[in-house]
Amino acid sequence: MNFRKITLSGLFYFFLASVFLYFSQLLILFVPFRWYIPLYADKKDRNYNELSEEKLLLVRIALLRGLKFLPWKGKCLVQALAGKLLLRIFNLRGTIFLGVMKKDGNMKAHAWLISGNTFISGKDVYSKYTVVQQVS
Repeated sequence: MNFRKITLSGLFYFFLASVFLYFSQLLILFVPFRWYIPLYADKKDRNYNELSEEKLLLVRIALLRGLKFLPWKGKCLVQALAGKLLLRIFNLRGTIFLGVMKKDGNMKAHAWLISGNTFISGKDVYSKYTVVQQVS
């Protein structure tokens, strides 16, 4: 799949990713974490589609494209939440990992999203963090 070539469906998913990125940022700014994070858990009684590398790549590319056009820097939690919503469009499972590490006496946090064995977001530094919560 060519990142530069965009199809009509790619444009649609770019639009959805952009909307979800904006929505996720507003959610983080105005709603307490404990209120919205349970909404991102996968439903136990729902039948999910088999993982498809092509669909996972579409989600990842749509997120990357959407991040380019944000008027702010899309942080890791924003990306993970928006990616999880995109996975729901495809009826795919995904797990948001929340991790922390201590650096120079300060706590740092990171979020990343994985579907199957594929990283959707946050792969670059995830290994430095200790997982404190999973939302799947």
